[in-house]
Amino acid sequence: MKKRLTLLWRKLNSLEFGKDVVLVPYYLGQALGYQTEICCGYSEKVAELIPTLSKKGLTFTKKPLGHNPYLRIPIYIKYLFQNASHIDLLMCFHWKLETLINILLYKLLNKHGQVYVKLDTSSGQEWDLTRHTFLGKTLRKILYTNCLKNVDVLSCETSQAYNFLCNNSVFSKPMRQKLVLMPNAFDEEEFATSGISELEFQQKENLIITVGRLGSPQKNTEMILDALECIELKAWKFILIGPIEEKFHQAIEHFYQKHPEKKEQIIFIGKVNSKKDLWEWYNRAKVFVCTSRWESYGIVLNEAKRFKNYIISTNVGGAADLIEQEKYGSFIKQEDSTDLNRLLSLIVNGAINIDIYQDYDVKQLSYQREINVLLKYLQ
Repeated sequence: MKKRLTLLWRKLNSLEFGKDVVLVPYYLGQALGYQTEICCGYSEKVAELIPTLSKKGLTFTKKPLGHNPYLRIPIYIKYLFQNASHIDLLMCFHWKLETLINILLYKLLNKHGQVYVKLDTSSGQEWDLTRHTFLGKTLRKILYTNCLKNVDVLSCETSQAYNFLCNNSVFSKPMRQKLVLMPNAFDEEEFATSGISELEFQQKENLIITVGRLGSPQKNTEMILDALECIELKAWKFILIGPIEEKFHQAIEHFYQKHPEKKEQIIFIGKVNSKKDLWEWYNRAKVFVCTSRWESYGIVLNEAKRFKNYIISTNVGGAADLIEQEKYGSFIKQEDSTDLNRLLSLIVNGAINIDIYQDYDVKQLSYQREINVLLKYLQ
């Protein structure tokens, strides 16, 4: 009988089939040869998607798990009492109360079981105890230390978080022994079945794209519109992809009223539901823009690099690791539309080289490769 990997998750949404929530346990289970289960809540709509969107061999165990952590904890406790002895590897996301309870209870019920925690953190600051009172520091230090003893491996997604946790936190010693840097990665298995014909730089169009929840405070789409007000795009187009926040429609209308001549070159196409269709936009584009105010990682940046887009981004999430000291793109300052305008103008006028991926192997970004850093701790 195969060994069993179980991820305890909250309520699953349809987008998470293509994100680390599903892909990390899937590829880790595949690498270990384990049966993989995700214990989570999900709607009837998501239930209908499981047969078509799920990976082969993944099992989804439905429980009444939602977004309230205090309501989730008793469900996790009951589940572990019933199943801990049959779970060989327990996986959890985020370092928070429910994770700590799950770790301690699981190890109490299954001393030989292993534990992997994906921290999903941009900076590791949730481990910084200086923000708490003396009592809060003391209790957290005891609890965190005890839990860390029961964890086999942890991973974080950015070098910023890794460096802080291994060198500047109270828990640096155990972190240096158990923490690995494992960025979020690309689903090459899905790409292989997509039928997309990958384009070389010379085959790409003069397209600049951005992808995200347009108009949300996090994505700062207004910075893009500000930058595009006073620019002549010439033979280029700027495509904005993603669901549009209700309140942002007015900003778009105002922009087109001021600049009706830009409607043909600055285009909002809305939400793209198909992963293949979304990837085709990256495939066709030469440049990707991210103006986010914050990101835990920024999977869109990973996708942009996978399709060899020149990346222009604020320094958020995994941007620094992916751009690699501006080898594969350029940084822009937060809230600085003038800086973005300057860079876009240079690109449109051919003043900087954006064909910069000649010797880059995109398979470096695959989950099959990234997941290997965990294996020496789990075999």
